[in-house]
Amino acid sequence: MFSSLVLLGPLTLGLLVGASKIVTGLTGLALPDPLGTVGFSVAALLALWLALEGAMVQRYGLETMDRGGPFQRVARYLLVAVTTLAGLIVSVRFVALSLPWAFETQNTPAQVLGVLLVIALVATLYRILTAAREGYLHSNEQ
Repeated sequence: MFSSLVLLGPLTLGLLVGASKIVTGLTGLALPDPLGTVGFSVAALLALWLALEGAMVQRYGLETMDRGGPFQRVARYLLVAVTTLAGLIVSVRFVALSLPWAFETQNTPAQVLGVLLVIALVATLYRILTAAREGYLHSNEQ
């Protein structure tokens, strides 16, 4: 539990807050301070919840994601999906800012790392989509 709280909690909080700032910045929305505080509080609660779910998976295996009723299972998978989407948004924004800079300054190590990051993102997205498709197909067979 402690390792999930220390590793997953802050990372999830950073991803959720970072992705929300990126999305509001790109859309041009201006959030009032009270709404920003509520959003941060919700992100903190989601981060703690993901840390708890991560600890449960570490302790009891991946089958624990399917415990409870249908609403609880959907909520768990939605939490993982939202966090994954936030990670994708933050990663794409990082690449969008750093890769042009690397090519503009002729920084070869940064160029190589940027291209490798793009390859890793595409490979990860491909793997997530194929795993989701396989899971969907196997759930329909049962």
